[in-house]
Formats: sequence, C-alpha cells, structure tokens
Amino acid sequence: MIDKKPSSQGGSESELRLQLEKRSWALSALSEAAAALARADSTDRLIEEVCNAIAAQSPYAVAWVGQALDDEEKTVKVLGGAGSAVAYIQNLVMSWSNQKPSGMGPAGKCIRSNRSVVLADVEMDVGFAPWRELAHQYGIRSSIGCPIPDGQAHPFGCLLVYSTVPNAFGPDEVMLFESLAHEIGFGLRAIERQHQLDIQIHEKEQTQERLAGALRSTIEAMSKTMEWRDPYTAGHQKRVAQISIALARKLGMDNDTIQALYMAAMVHDIGKVAVPAEILTKPTHLTELEMKMVQEHAETGFQILKDIPFPWPIAEMVHQHHERLDGSGYPKGLIGDQIIQEARILAVADTIEAMATHRPYRPARGLNAAMEEISAEAGIKLDSKVVDAALELMKEGNSLQEIIESI
Repeated sequence: MIDKKPSSQGGSESELRLQLEKRSWALSALSEAAAALARADSTDRLIEEVCNAIAAQSPYAVAWVGQALDDEEKTVKVLGGAGSAVAYIQNLVMSWSNQKPSGMGPAGKCIRSNRSVVLADVEMDVGFAPWRELAHQYGIRSSIGCPIPDGQAHPFGCLLVYSTVPNAFGPDEVMLFESLAHEIGFGLRAIERQHQLDIQIHEKEQTQERLAGALRSTIEAMSKTMEWRDPYTAGHQKRVAQISIALARKLGMDNDTIQALYMAAMVHDIGKVAVPAEILTKPTHLTELEMKMVQEHAETGFQILKDIPFPWPIAEMVHQHHERLDGSGYPKGLIGDQIIQEARILAVADTIEAMATHRPYRPARGLNAAMEEISAEAGIKLDSKVVDAALELMKEGNSLQEIIESI
C-alpha cells in the first residue's frame, strides 16, 4: 500500500482551485468587456465601460487604458480607468521611453516592446520601484499590460489591469487579456472611422446646403430680372412657387423634390425674355401671332436652362408646364404620363395664380373662379390628384388666398 501525502495533495488542489479562480475572473472580465465593446459609440464610453467591466471582477483593483503619445517625453496618457483603486492612476507619470525611469513600468515596457508584460509581484519587481509605495497603499500586488494595436509601427497604447493578489495573471489570463486588448484596438479604430465618416458626411451636407443656397439665390435673381421687364406680372412666379410648394406638401412629396419644384416655378416664365415687352404688357387681348410668340416662352425657357447642370430636371419642368393631359397644351402636345409630375403641379399652380390675379388685359377673376376652372379640367387637362390637393387646401383655410395676396 502506497502512503498518500495529504499536504502535497492539498497543496495541489489548492493550486488548482486558484488557477480556476484566476481563469474565472479573467473570463468574466472578458465577457462583460465584450458586451461593453459592442454597445460603445464613442472612445470615452468604450474605455469607461470596458474598464468598469474588468474592475467589477474581484480581485482586479483597477483597469485603465493608456495612449502612447509621440511627444518629446513619449508620454503614456491615461484615457480612462475604473476600479476600487482608480485613484491610483490619477497622478501617475508614465512614459514609454527606455531612457526614463517612468518608462520602466509595465505600461512603458508593453508599448515599447509591443508585447504583453506581466508583473507577478510588484513588490519584487525592480522596474516598478517608482510606483511601489503608491501601489502598496492601494493593495496592488500584480499587474498585466497588453498592447492595444493600431496597425502602425508601435501600438496605440496599452490596457493595464492590476490585481490585489500576487501571481494573478498566468498564461491563460495573458491570452484572454491580449484578446481583449485587440478587441479594444479594433473598437477604437472602428469608432474613429465612423467619426471621420460622420465629419465627411457633415462637410458634404454643408457643401450641398451652400450650393443649394447659391443655386436658390441665383434662381431668385433670374426671376427678379424677369419681373423688372414685366411689372404687371411682378410676383407671379413667386406666387406660383408658393402654391406649388403647398400642393407638393399636400401630395406628400419629399423635401428634395419640393426644393426642385420651387426653383423651377421661380423661373418657369424665364423664356418670356424673348417676348417683346409691349406684348407682355399689352392691355388688350393678344392677336393670334402675338399669342404664338408668347407660347414660345416654354421652349425658349427650356433652351436657356437645359445646359445648366441642375441636380434636378428643372429645364424639363419649365418645358412642360403648359402641357395638358389631353394633348391640347404646348409646346410638344404631350399626353398623360408623358408629362412629369412636377410639371403637372406647376400647371395647376400657374392656372390658379393666373386666374386669381390681375392681368393687363383683364381684372382678376378671383380664387373661387380659379378653383371652378381647375375642377372642370381635372382629369381632362389637369392632373386630378393635384386638383384635389388644391381643393383640400381651399377647404382647410385661407392658405391659397394668403399666397395670392401676399406678394
């Protein structure tokens, strides 16, 4: 019979339990930190939540993330940390230079070598001398430093974890914390890429807004030039634009389309620059030849606008605003779906404004007469859905009348 040695067996079991316990701490920290990485949407939040997740596991007294700066001192900047001993890192002076005592600690060695550094017992490590007394005050006995990769020659920085027990970080724990440090690096790079993308998107939106504003101002200036030639129709294009916007919103059109429609309406009669002013201001009905000259303004407007690189088919909207569903319009005699939606809206808005306001050759017929006219032509010459939108606006209040009277 072989005698067993209880003391040796007990020691072995105790060591095994300790190993399992250390592994459990590291696994729990890794699990919680992984969840924190998944929900982090900023660098500060990522670091804070990861460090909180690690330090929530006993006996990790403090966890922190440091950034390796490329300054003259090669400073290791503390970006954030957590734990019962978090005060330990508040006034730490650390470097990753091999020429300074402050670079001999786990953070400096880790960054400089781009390898994990484990201090089994900080009270015995020579390089840890500058921080030993302070660490003793917080009960810190062992530590691990893992490089956080950045895809560059040296790491972004390091993940440091301190334990209140010696020898807390064996090979398995090193592997787990190295994995976590790599995930932190990936998370930081992903957030930075998203941040840069957000900046680019914001800058692009600002550029688009500036260009749209410049385009809008140019369109309005062109419209005003037209009105100077024809004082009797001063404000006509702007009123048509306002009515068109109201109709488009009622129809549920998107803001981009509404903006394009506004610009088209503001210059829909730009082709009248080719019509003699005396015809535009003639106080009596036009002759057949004069009417034909006026009708050419749709084609002329298209020719003026067609080579301008608008982001919308503004030239075509202007070209078609006098087309009618039954083919009775001009200049092409288009039928039905050949007429784009924006031009159909312009047609209704233009009809309402023209009838409701004064003209050189006749007094205003009023808004009610205009609504009767478009109702009679709904589904025949004018788009019935657009006409219905106009009738709904009329029923809901005085918005159309206010537009007619406002300019």
